[in-house]
Amino acid sequence: MSAITQSSSPNPPQISNTDPNWLLLPEDVWFFILSKLYTCDIIENVQKVCKLFRGICIQPSMFRIINIVLPDADMGLNFDVNVMTRYAIDRSAGNLIDIYLEYCDDETLIYIVERSKNLKHLRIIGHHIHISDKVLIEAVRKLPMLEEVELIICDFSDKTIEALGLACPALKSFSLNNVGSRRYWYGDKGEALAIANSMPNLRRLQLIGNRLINKDLNAILDRCPLIESLDLRACFNVYLSGDLGKRCVKIKHLRCPNDCTTDYSHQACTDGDDSSGSSLEEELECDYGFTKGTMLDISPVPEYVELDCMDQDMCIDPADGSDEYSHYDYCGCDCFCCDSDWFF
Repeated sequence: MSAITQSSSPNPPQISNTDPNWLLLPEDVWFFILSKLYTCDIIENVQKVCKLFRGICIQPSMFRIINIVLPDADMGLNFDVNVMTRYAIDRSAGNLIDIYLEYCDDETLIYIVERSKNLKHLRIIGHHIHISDKVLIEAVRKLPMLEEVELIICDFSDKTIEALGLACPALKSFSLNNVGSRRYWYGDKGEALAIANSMPNLRRLQLIGNRLINKDLNAILDRCPLIESLDLRACFNVYLSGDLGKRCVKIKHLRCPNDCTTDYSHQACTDGDDSSGSSLEEELECDYGFTKGTMLDISPVPEYVELDCMDQDMCIDPADGSDEYSHYDYCGCDCFCCDSDWFF
C-alpha cells in the first residue's frame, strides 16, 4: 500500500538550471522598465527592493518625468503626498521636463517651478488639487519652456485661463477637460473664449466634456489657425454642421462630440451619457437626418429646442448661443428651459 501511495504522489518541482536571473539584465533595460511606474511606487517600494534598484532609482534621469498619481487615491495614505512630490523634485536635480499632479497645493507648485526651469509639460487633475488661480498664473510665468498644459476636472476661472495663455506664448498644446452631460445644461463658463483670446499658437486642443457652444468653437478656429488636433468628445452642446462642420473636417486630427471615450483615462460623461463612438457623418445624420454629401449645408435644429413658446426671450438655444444662459425662467411650454427633466 505504501508503495502505491508513493508512486501516485506528485513529483516535487524541479528547479531548472536554465531559469533566467533577471538581475543580470542590463541596467538600461531595468531603467526603462522601472521608469514606467508611478513615482510614488518608485519612492515607496521599488527603491527598497535591492541594491541594483536603489542605484537606478536615485539617478536624476529617473525623475525627468514625475507622475504623482495614486491608483488608490480614495484610500487612507500613510504619507504626505506633497512632501513626496518635493522629494521627487529634489531627486530630479533640475532635469524635470514632464509632471503629472493629482495631489498638489500652492506651496508645492511653487516649489516645483522654482527648481524645474526646463519643465515643458504640466498636467493637473483636480481630484485633490488645492491650487489657487493666483498661484497657478504665478507658476506658469516662471516656466519659459512650457509647451503643454493639461487641466483635467479643475475649477480655474476663465480669467485665469486667459492669463495662463498670455503668460505662455510658446504654448502648443492645451487640454481643458471636464465631465460632459447630455441631460443637464450647466452653462458656459467663458473658458473657450479665454482660449481663443490668448493661445494663437496652439497646435493641439483637447476640450473633453467642455461646455462650449458653436459660437465659442468658431471663435477658437478664427483665432487659433494653427490647430492640427481638436478633441471635442463629450462636448454635447456643439453641433458640427453647416459652415462649422466644414471647418472642422479640414482639421487633421478631429474627435467629434459623440466619438468613443474608452481610450480616455478619466471620466468624460455623467452616468448614462457615454459617447456612442459615431463618426462625424454618422453623428450629423443621426442627430439631424442629414445624408452624406449634403449634411454640411444644412443648419442644425436640436430636437429639444422649441422656439414657438409663450415667451421666446426666456428660451435657450445652445446651438447658436443666442441667450447668455443667465436664468432658467419657466414660461409654460415644452422647450429646453421649461422641461422639468432638465432641473436637478
